[in-house]
Amino acid sequence: MMTMERPLIALEAEHGVLGALMHESSLCEDIGAFLGAEDFGNECNGALYSLILGCHSKQVSPDPFALSELRAELPSGDSTFVYAVEIMRNVCGTSNAKHFAKIIRERSKARQMYQVANDIMNMAMSAGSVPQQLSAAQAMIMDLSAEEETPDVVTMKQALGPVFDDMEERLSGTQVMGEDFGLVDLDKIVRTLRPGNLVIIAGRPGTGKTVLGTSIADRVAIKGGASLVFSLEMPTKELAKRSLSSQSAVSQELIETGKALEDGEASARLTVAVAKLSQADVRICDKGALTFSRICSIARFQHRAKKLSLIVVDYLSLIATDPNSKIQNRNLELGSYTRGFKALAKELGIPVVVLAQLNRSIENRADPKPKMSDLRDSGEIEQDADVIIMAHRDSDPDRGGRGITDVDVVKVRHAQPGECALQFQGEFARFVNADVSAYDRPDTQPAQPVRPSARSMMSSFKGGRA
Repeated sequence: MMTMERPLIALEAEHGVLGALMHESSLCEDIGAFLGAEDFGNECNGALYSLILGCHSKQVSPDPFALSELRAELPSGDSTFVYAVEIMRNVCGTSNAKHFAKIIRERSKARQMYQVANDIMNMAMSAGSVPQQLSAAQAMIMDLSAEEETPDVVTMKQALGPVFDDMEERLSGTQVMGEDFGLVDLDKIVRTLRPGNLVIIAGRPGTGKTVLGTSIADRVAIKGGASLVFSLEMPTKELAKRSLSSQSAVSQELIETGKALEDGEASARLTVAVAKLSQADVRICDKGALTFSRICSIARFQHRAKKLSLIVVDYLSLIATDPNSKIQNRNLELGSYTRGFKALAKELGIPVVVLAQLNRSIENRADPKPKMSDLRDSGEIEQDADVIIMAHRDSDPDRGGRGITDVDVVKVRHAQPGECALQFQGEFARFVNADVSAYDRPDTQPAQPVRPSARSMMSSFKGGRA
């Protein structure tokens, strides 16, 4: 079957837009909102388009004389006046201007696609790490498909509209700003994980960092989103067992021994939990020794197949070194991973949660409370992360022995850092809101001033409009 070739430049459409704008400059408002000079395949046409928009912004009619006053010659050396007169004479109508503008935009995208294809072919024939090249190729394609035809500039009135629309939707419960943990005290501090956030959850082994990470993945999916979990240490079967125990409140011991099936109440709770989890879009990759480029490649593929809402990586230090990596220092290498995960979060427009180990030196200090400097292997995590959460459980029988876990949010870009306590229920592999009234809480933070709520702000706003 023969396929028709599509020219990468539509000269007739370019002339049609230029002529229409010279005849009716008011069209500049609509067309200029999504069509740029760089979209024109002919350099002279792009230059003339810029001159037309320049005249319109100065409230000057873009006739050939006014255009030639701004620039006497076009890039080719042709007279601006003569070139503009010829186009204006050959284009009589303006009704198809927007249609022509869309054609120009489409051909511009086609040229970009052609260039990306050439770049990928050149990369395929170049020496280097194939996994890294595949990851780079996927990023190039996603960047191309992610471009939106949105205006470069909007008025403050236009910008405020969606802000109050979002507030109304959040008040009515139809929209949330980001993803929450479902733990009241922690959510008050973090105020949801936002799209594009890199979130670090750190702790010593056994403090529950994996539970925090996988529980938010389950929560997001159960609410209708989609989560991708990279479990570099724990097999899928173990994660599934933990999720089942957490959602059903049936102990892991009863599930492991099979005795839960003999207990009528436990069996009923398991049935409900299975129904809930089987409908949840949680995707798990438990392949060990994954490189950073391979993780990104899998994430992009999964996101392209069906959009993700959250990614969890458990955990940072287990990411394998790429055999072809030129970075010899492990600290610098892990720093490059956190920068890469931040870039991936922005690229996909979702939160990326990365779990990390704390240095063992914390166990030998007089004050065992974790600090950002305790993050193992890389000090660059501090600057790359949007949110850093540290979990700590001491050996005090009145607190740690009962599962009381101190959670310190040491960094959160969109809110104030703070501390809270959570109750770790190990038998169910989950955290719940803690009642710490019976326990001493060292280093209690002073009460924060009460902030005005969105509801009160909306009420005032509506009152002002009435």
